[in-house]
Amino acid sequence: MMGKVYILILNWNNWKDTIECLESVFENSYPDYQVVVIDNASTDGSEKKITEWAEGKFNPDNKPIPYIRYDRETAEKGGHPEKEKILYQELKPAVLHPLIIIQTGENLGYAGGNNTGLRYALSKDDCDYIWLLNNDTVIDKNALTEMVRLAKTDGKTGMVGSKIFHYHNPQVLQAAGGGKLIPWMGNAVHIGTNEKNTDRWNNPMDLDFITGASLLVKKTLVEDIGLLDHRYFMYWEDVDWNTRARKKGYRAVYCPKSIIWHKEGGTSGGITPESDYYWSRNGLMFTKKFYPQFLPLVLLSYFAKYTLVRTLKRQPHNLKAFIKGVADFFKGRTGMISPQHTK
Repeated sequence: MMGKVYILILNWNNWKDTIECLESVFENSYPDYQVVVIDNASTDGSEKKITEWAEGKFNPDNKPIPYIRYDRETAEKGGHPEKEKILYQELKPAVLHPLIIIQTGENLGYAGGNNTGLRYALSKDDCDYIWLLNNDTVIDKNALTEMVRLAKTDGKTGMVGSKIFHYHNPQVLQAAGGGKLIPWMGNAVHIGTNEKNTDRWNNPMDLDFITGASLLVKKTLVEDIGLLDHRYFMYWEDVDWNTRARKKGYRAVYCPKSIIWHKEGGTSGGITPESDYYWSRNGLMFTKKFYPQFLPLVLLSYFAKYTLVRTLKRQPHNLKAFIKGVADFFKGRTGMISPQHTK
């Protein structure tokens, strides 16, 4: 009895990656799980494509997968348990798990979208763990099994992360679970980035944070520290969550036997003016919240870094977005901004 895991996969205008991720998730070896896809009001027909995939229109193997669709309000109240029981009655021998699809109705960002899924999972009596998994990932069949196995070894291990490889360079690490926080610089640095998969990365270790690309969390921890902070919208919310957990005495542990491949930037689009805006604004928010004594140093560090790097790379729009991010921090502006705001 290892416990039931609710797997949350957030989608926004990226149904092709989500379907590839789902194909790998439904082939995983862990026996007791529930897959939940949360769609953040995509405009590319994602929800229709994902339901067509479940019906077997793209890949008939191990299909159809019974599914039920909820709006945000219904999902956050726990859905319809009686209807969900019917999904399990409809399962065929080759299909062991149904699918839950939640439509949020608006773009709530990483934190807000996952919070909808978290509220749904927390309402379930059979939930023991929740796995936040980026939709632009593909998982090894034993990735989840190994994470749960490690989580059960220690009552204080509250969050567990995977060995993450680059999807397009699968022999090279993207991150060993997460990384280290440098609070006086306002920086959260992944460890193992672009390293080869040597023995150095084959042992579990405690980290300052588990990256949100693959983050297994105990239900009891979420009940203890609360949900993701939706004010970030995107970036820093996973570091914030980890920091709150560690301040409560929980460990964040890297599991080297849990392997995934991550495309990175599949939804966010990589380094854009918007990403520089959110990273700088939210980094300052995080610093003020947890390490206010370092705020002047972080401001100096950010101005030196962004002014130099964006000027050398001839990215004036990114530099302008960074300045707006700093200005909005001082104005107390949080949450989502329009794309035009950074132009």
